[in-house]
Amino acid sequence: MLDHLLILTAVMLVSGILGGLVNYYQMLFTEEDPAGLARCLIMGLCGALMVPIFLKFTQSDLLIEIQGDPSRLLLFTGYCLMAAIASRMFVFNAARRQLRDASIARARVENLEQELRAMQLEMMPLLEHEIEGDTEQGPSLDFNQIRKLDDNALQVLNLLNNGDCVFRSLSGMVQDSGMETNSAARALNSLLVLEMVGKIHSHLGIRWYITDKGRQVVHRRSTSPGNAELQLR
Repeated sequence: MLDHLLILTAVMLVSGILGGLVNYYQMLFTEEDPAGLARCLIMGLCGALMVPIFLKFTQSDLLIEIQGDPSRLLLFTGYCLMAAIASRMFVFNAARRQLRDASIARARVENLEQELRAMQLEMMPLLEHEIEGDTEQGPSLDFNQIRKLDDNALQVLNLLNNGDCVFRSLSGMVQDSGMETNSAARALNSLLVLEMVGKIHSHLGIRWYITDKGRQVVHRRSTSPGNAELQLR
């Protein structure tokens, strides 16, 4: 009986080592790991030593049949070798699943960061509109640029400043002002260059808003209409 156990143990150990070497040389061409050999040998030995447990679960009498038929030892050896080689697949498949899950989680985090940045850009005009700024620290106005603003640009600034919505569409401003679409678009683009208006790309499309600089222009015109330096027309 003791000899039988020693033979089975030797078969499992040798099969585990052989299976670990097979896994190591398969892995050698694709991965560089200083501890790869030791890891493969340990996994192979663990896989081979677990064969008796699997035989017990399947209610197989192979371990007992080997005593009466030594040829059955070859079948047991094959099981041990197969388990030793397959151990790498189980371990590395689990590692790949973890890496895939980590990649998915990282992609979701990046998407959330992009959404947060987009939301921050959309919220900035709202904060500028609701929070009173310091006129002494506000953006400086170039009156030469202000004098070049035509009636369409001034009308667009008034629409953005006095409208019920902070973010407005081109079609909505055209409908409220009676301007032509091309004229309103040119006015918005010229004001955008002067940083008097801004635009965002929301899920509803492009929306326009007045900046602090544009709001100061409207304020200066309304408070000092007769000032020669602030006269716009």
